[in-house]
Amino acid sequence: MHIVPVLLAGGIGERFWPMSRSSTPKQLLPLISNKSMIQETLDRVTPVIADDVKPLIITGSSIAAKLKKGLDKNTPCDTIAEPVGKNTAPAVLLGALWLRRKYGECVMAVLSADHAIKPRTSFITSLKFAAGIAAQQDRLVVFGIEPSRPDTGYGYIHLGKALATRGKHRSFEVRTFVEKPTLPRAKRYVSSGRYLWNSGMFVWTTSVILEEFARSMPRLFEQGLQVERGRFTLKAIDAYYHACEKESVDYGIMEHSHRVAAVKAAFQWDDVGSWESVSRLHKGNRRNTTASGDNIYEAECRDSIIVNNSALTVAALGVDNLVVVTTDDAVLVIPRDRLPGIKKFLGEMKKDARLPTHLF
Repeated sequence: MHIVPVLLAGGIGERFWPMSRSSTPKQLLPLISNKSMIQETLDRVTPVIADDVKPLIITGSSIAAKLKKGLDKNTPCDTIAEPVGKNTAPAVLLGALWLRRKYGECVMAVLSADHAIKPRTSFITSLKFAAGIAAQQDRLVVFGIEPSRPDTGYGYIHLGKALATRGKHRSFEVRTFVEKPTLPRAKRYVSSGRYLWNSGMFVWTTSVILEEFARSMPRLFEQGLQVERGRFTLKAIDAYYHACEKESVDYGIMEHSHRVAAVKAAFQWDDVGSWESVSRLHKGNRRNTTASGDNIYEAECRDSIIVNNSALTVAALGVDNLVVVTTDDAVLVIPRDRLPGIKKFLGEMKKDARLPTHLF
């Protein structure tokens, strides 16, 4: 049975402002290498793609053309352009219907276009293991990540009994999904050894996920069938997105299903969610300061992140707990411990008539 990757590449990634903005969202940025995040993701899944299969990318209509133009010509793909963002459930349903129409029964690997994963070989073997669980046991499979810290920014998966083991790969029944917990609760989860981070990466067959949509989200399912009957025309897709509800696949499907399994990831993972992830992806110095980019002079800085994506020279001297990001038209300076609140500041900046709208 074919494995078909479906890459979710919507959203802007505002936490990476000023590099990420509506015209150049983070999936188009080279944040973890000299390639864009979306190209990194496509390169990662290439080994599981059969010759007659194309990955499906679901992205916003405002960036679809730019995204496709920036991809390597050796990785052809199909694209669905969302006229408006409605979270992940509408996108996943449309992707499953698209795959059913084009390939019949297949394994659908739903992946985000903004994750950092290594090594690639371990990811591929984990994906194949998850695909086997999905196809042989009719399961909805989620990749769980062993927590490296009690992080309150992730959802958690409470593991049930073990299901299958193959080499270093293990799968479990899922008892419950837990939304972002308080710090004391996150500490308890990590110390118990029975919880994994929810990576937001899923594997299932088209038939099983469509059955789950028909059961748990029947109205959305019928709206999706109308797009399928309309042969996925732009008009049909536009009508679907303007009519459907806004919901995540986690809440709309996964939390209501009784056949969910978690595969414990046998690879390193980072969701690349904010500038804080730069310190995890690029090794810092002995003063816990990370510098990324050219023409940076850093001296006696502590616990800081300095990123230069401009033609300027950036000198950071003796600063503590700061994030400094420079582009050709904007500079961000924020205390590192205030990064979680950056979206609040951006909301206020967008309302400031003195600031050019193209910055956002």
